[in-house]
Amino acid sequence: MNVSFRQLHIAASVARCRSITAASRELSLSPSGVAAALDSLESELGVRLFDRRPAKGVSITPAGRDVVARAVTVLAEMDGFKEQAVKWAHSLSGEIRIACFAPLSPLVFPLVLKEFIGRYPNVTVRLREGTSTEIETALRDDKADVILTYDFGLRQDLPREVLASAPTHVVLAEDAPEARHSELYLSELADQPMILFDQPVSRDYFVSLFRERNLQPRVLVRTQYYQTLCELVGAGLGYSLLNLRPPTSLSYHGYRLVRRSLADDLVSPSIVLSYPVRARHSRIADAFGTICKQQIQASILRYTLAE
Repeated sequence: MNVSFRQLHIAASVARCRSITAASRELSLSPSGVAAALDSLESELGVRLFDRRPAKGVSITPAGRDVVARAVTVLAEMDGFKEQAVKWAHSLSGEIRIACFAPLSPLVFPLVLKEFIGRYPNVTVRLREGTSTEIETALRDDKADVILTYDFGLRQDLPREVLASAPTHVVLAEDAPEARHSELYLSELADQPMILFDQPVSRDYFVSLFRERNLQPRVLVRTQYYQTLCELVGAGLGYSLLNLRPPTSLSYHGYRLVRRSLADDLVSPSIVLSYPVRARHSRIADAFGTICKQQIQASILRYTLAE
């Protein structure tokens, strides 16, 4: 049997109002939508709940009276459950230790944290930022309850939850000749100076994209800092590869950056949450994971689309 709370709610409203039209106004639904819901409910239960009289409203049948009485009880129990669920949510207290891949942190973590502390004000958040190796070590050494990072290079034995895809794209100065194209091949970039994002794992990933195509990038400068990379690219010293972009196209010095898609057939890395091996998640960690998924999936296009 497939009976929904929505159908029960509609039946209870019709019984109270003695009219499909009046119930539709109470529920902010169309009269045809209310009637269709009643048809579906009666079909599912195999009984007639209401005698419908055009222009005279409806009268409830004996079977309908029994069904609606039970529906009212069920709906009241559900309302009580929802109220209790809200209390459970706000009763969460304690601490969560989050380790985040440093370049990812300023782009996505503020969105997540704002929502998290708004829902769970009694939870203390401890944030640790670092390289992919450092945050994995924190997880292994029980210094973090969850890590937020990319999946490339992540240990295969670590449990993970995929939040969103983060395709690799090209970052260029606005006046760079290559910026005239909407997308670029790695073969078109290999001979150009590259500003390499020199974070552990990340650098190996970006270089591997060229090597898989028998190409060798011409690295001009290596930097571990995202903002330094943007300034060097904006100054016209070379291009770079990244997976996420900030919502602004201006650097500290006012250089305007553009992003271009890669035309090569690449496997995109993903943003993931990862947890300790064989550890049961706490309610706080589960709540944090839910908000991460909601916030990152809702905003990810702002950070991945090339212009």
